[in-house]
Amino acid sequence: MENGESRFATCVFCDGSCPLSAACDEGELNLSPLNPAIPALCSKAVRWRDYVDHPDRIVRPRKNVGTKRNPVWEDISWDQALDEIAEKLTRVVEQYGPEAVAASEMPLNIGIGGVTRRFLNHLGSPNYITPLLLCMGNTAQVHRAVYGWFTGPNWDAADLVVYFGQDRGPERWPVEFHKLNAALARGARLIEVDPRTTETAKRADERIALRYGTDAALLLGWINVIISEGLYDREFVEAQTTGFDELACWVAQYTPEKVASICGIEPEQVVRTARMYAQAENAIIPWGVVGDMSVNSTAMLQCQCILRAICGFLNKSEMVFGPGIGALSNTDIADFPALSPEQRAKQIGIDAYPLMSFKAMELYRPAFERIGLSQPSDIMCCSATATPNLVFKAMAGKGPYPVKAFFAVGNNTVMSYADQGQVIEGLLNQDLVVVFDHWMTPTAQLADYVLPGDTWLERDFMGPVFDVAPATTFGHAFIEPRGEVRGWYDVLKGLADRMGMGEAFPWNTKRDLYDHILSPLGAPFDEASVRPAIGKEAVAHGSFLTPSGKVELLPSVFESLGIDPRPAYVEHCEPGVDESAYPFIIFAGARDAKSYNTNHHQIAHLRELEPEPLLFINPVDADELGVEEGAWVRVSTTVGSVELVAHIDAVQPEGTLRVPHGWWKPETAQGLENGLSGAQLHNDGLLFSGEAWNLDPVQGLPNLRGGIRAKVTV
Repeated sequence: MENGESRFATCVFCDGSCPLSAACDEGELNLSPLNPAIPALCSKAVRWRDYVDHPDRIVRPRKNVGTKRNPVWEDISWDQALDEIAEKLTRVVEQYGPEAVAASEMPLNIGIGGVTRRFLNHLGSPNYITPLLLCMGNTAQVHRAVYGWFTGPNWDAADLVVYFGQDRGPERWPVEFHKLNAALARGARLIEVDPRTTETAKRADERIALRYGTDAALLLGWINVIISEGLYDREFVEAQTTGFDELACWVAQYTPEKVASICGIEPEQVVRTARMYAQAENAIIPWGVVGDMSVNSTAMLQCQCILRAICGFLNKSEMVFGPGIGALSNTDIADFPALSPEQRAKQIGIDAYPLMSFKAMELYRPAFERIGLSQPSDIMCCSATATPNLVFKAMAGKGPYPVKAFFAVGNNTVMSYADQGQVIEGLLNQDLVVVFDHWMTPTAQLADYVLPGDTWLERDFMGPVFDVAPATTFGHAFIEPRGEVRGWYDVLKGLADRMGMGEAFPWNTKRDLYDHILSPLGAPFDEASVRPAIGKEAVAHGSFLTPSGKVELLPSVFESLGIDPRPAYVEHCEPGVDESAYPFIIFAGARDAKSYNTNHHQIAHLRELEPEPLLFINPVDADELGVEEGAWVRVSTTVGSVELVAHIDAVQPEGTLRVPHGWWKPETAQGLENGLSGAQLHNDGLLFSGEAWNLDPVQGLPNLRGGIRAKVTV
């Protein structure tokens, strides 16, 4: 950037996606919030120089000339890397079929959507997975079953905010933190559903300190109270919903007394907070990851959807947009018609857990045809995915067919799913593992090739990378790319050309692709990107892209897939566990403010602020065990164990433990024999099973947050 010049972009050092601007003043580049009214700028973004110029960052392609168990790394050229990857990938396809190729991708981290699905669709593989399946992507599919699209809260209208476990702050989703502050400042009320008295919970008008994992029961109780007391929006229910009468009969069993017994709270609080929600003018239930990782996840999410609808908040404070007309979508770029019905049917998990599979996606086709679109949208890139734990089993040789080539794209796969041991076993059994990343992550340490990716500061950007909101967003590179790093589109283009798939990738550069995406607007990227965003016309705004065209409180999509459409609370049951030997209930996923999932542990300044992975334990429990503050302890479940530093915390409920997500130590020795730089010692994925007993029965996604037994040893 030249002196006096300014640019804008979206920070993806976490998934808060804060809009930032950069100004060059006397040769110094400084970042600031793009909107001064929302001053969101956390410590991770402030340390951007430490990130992009870190001496451990990968800036050249690497090849493992040893073995996966005993790797030996050497730098190679891009041409050599792409030549060899294309050759080995072709060999896998010829020997096992294209379905033997799988990929795990986080589009947010690579700054481009749709292209990986395009590559797989043209190759012939249906086996795409993403960590978003455990985080918002699966929420979107439940919303879709009820409304036909994902909802978004209208913070400007909200007079009541209901949070399930969210603790927003300057370092955790700062944009939403400022929106919450603004809402509370103008008089909005807050209900926080959380066993812990977090900083956000301290601000709440009502804090519901329920038992871990019982959120779905609480919501069923709310629905019962609201219906039985006639607090619902009768006009909207009669005109715009289906299934209400059956729902009313079904939820009658969830009395306040029963729900209170399940949740460990008082019946009066169930009734009081249900009334508080129903009697608001414009309530919102913002997304939170707590709803995405339990055996009752689908029921909890469906209940939230039901509440928004029957209380009349849809398209007032909870917006249902639908697909946008304007620039092409990520779904358009993915080119799903290129994948044949025969190959779609081979998708791993399509029969066992069909809600997020191609089978479910097809059920929305008539609704999209009603609005003149031939292809149902791939909402949050999770509408046509394989089932992660079953993919990893297939990679280990325990599936319906072999999976022998795997791509980890902007995603530390080893540490991003439950049952870390199963993921590692699958990677070790691959003929080809390719990782696209910034670091030698635990996943990269098991790869054959590690390709150096660009950061959000080094790339021009056009988004969003997920099909959810009707808008096109833009950003510009702030700095020149370091070393030989490349963007992910360049990698796929290079592979496609080498594998005879060049016609599927006719754009020579990512900029050419962007111009193609913008072609319906008649404005190339250089012209359109002078502003941060261009709105799209939402062709289904306010309507519902369900099979019936209405809000389906008991979704017909569920019934078509053989899923009971009636939400129910099920007490988690771990087979064969001795509760006296495992006396604690464990809750996974505590996010450290100075890191993001498995990233940023390399940054010295941030690491000094949060040097070790912490176990939160109540003082009473710590005293009984003889655990002292700062002591290293071992936390074990029946599945595995991790080593953590004890933090004695009065906020943590007695009899429960809270463990962090995504901890490894990049400064320690690499390789499987060295514990993958601490991932085999500290990551929460070691503690939780990927077997059917620990999965949501509808989504097939792991339970990390309800009823899992654990113990602590000193």
